[in-house]
Amino acid sequence: MSNQYPSRLTFAGSMRPGNTVEARWIAGHPMETGLRGDDVGRRIPRNIIVQARVLLDGKLLFEFEPGTGMSANPYLSFGFTVPQQGGILSVHWVDDNGQRGSVQQVLLLEE
Repeated sequence: MSNQYPSRLTFAGSMRPGNTVEARWIAGHPMETGLRGDDVGRRIPRNIIVQARVLLDGKLLFEFEPGTGMSANPYLSFGFTVPQQGGILSVHWVDDNGQRGSVQQVLLLEE
């Protein structure tokens, strides 16, 4: 299945080995709870992100289950320590419909 929901991963902070940097992830996902109705009263089917995983160089940093409490276009920020060699940070997610998405960014070290 193709990724119809775009997502973005950015960093705030100095990308130097050993520094703690803030990562910011946002996904353009509707996060429908299944509790709302459309204009004619039909229930809008539930479709939320059910699992997301954050990896640094392919190793799991953490995973979470956002649930129905997260709004449309979910946003997450978290800190991590920049490894000595740099690397790649990625976020992978799946929703109720089996739609998968991912985004990754190379950690470009500062001189």
